[in-house]
Amino acid sequence: MSVFADRLKTAMQQANVTSAQLSKQTGIGRSSISQWLSSKYVAKHDKVTTLAQALAVNPDWLLGADPVVEPTASPVTPVVAEELTALWQQLDPVGQQKLLKKARKLVAKQTQSTGKPKKKGKKKKAKKK
Repeated sequence: MSVFADRLKTAMQQANVTSAQLSKQTGIGRSSISQWLSSKYVAKHDKVTTLAQALAVNPDWLLGADPVVEPTASPVTPVVAEELTALWQQLDPVGQQKLLKKARKLVAKQTQSTGKPKKKGKKKKAKKK
């Protein structure tokens, strides 16, 4: 495995992001990220900069130019967080409360561990004769 692939994988693990999540955060295709992780290709400079920013690492480290073994542990602020913050600030207090309510519903739905898909619609009442 190449230095770039090793360091990209390390940075992704430290940031606790999957290739799919990284793709959404950066706008870089999942296939490109997969090819970089498998050492098939090395990303071009503009993509390295985008990846490094999303993963909160130094682009030189990611390319192997910086001898530091591990990226510095710092909280990752994904690009998505910036977009959410911008949207939040555009909402009035009522809109903010609606957004929070919707987010809570999405989290609750995602964390349900029943494994059974919910049926939509109302149950039909049994007919009496």
